[in-house]
Amino acid sequence: MSTTIPSASNIGTIGLIEIQSLQQLLDKSATLQPLTSVEITNINNELENRKNLQMNQIREIEEKEKLLLTRARMLQISQDRNSYKKKIIYTLIAVIFGIFILTLVIYVLFVRKIAMIKNK
Repeated sequence: MSTTIPSASNIGTIGLIEIQSLQQLLDKSATLQPLTSVEITNINNELENRKNLQMNQIREIEEKEKLLLTRARMLQISQDRNSYKKKIIYTLIAVIFGIFILTLVIYVLFVRKIAMIKNK
């Protein structure tokens, strides 16, 4: 392996090229820095908008759940009232049938008494 020692002019040229490369990198970095902060700001804004949209959707879902619970409770109350009314109606029908049967029994007993009195 042979190692060559660069001459002084080559070292100066290499150093100059490295300095220019570093300068270009710094320039690109300076131009990229605002772009990345703008991109970050845009992404933050988009995320904030999505967050707000999601919060609105969650709020709407909660309102619909409350409405659904309210309607379910109203339905339950309505069913309870209907069952109470059915009980009252069935009770009245039973009372009417009871009175009718009692009337028939009394009528039959009186007819028998009258028949027994006539037979005596």
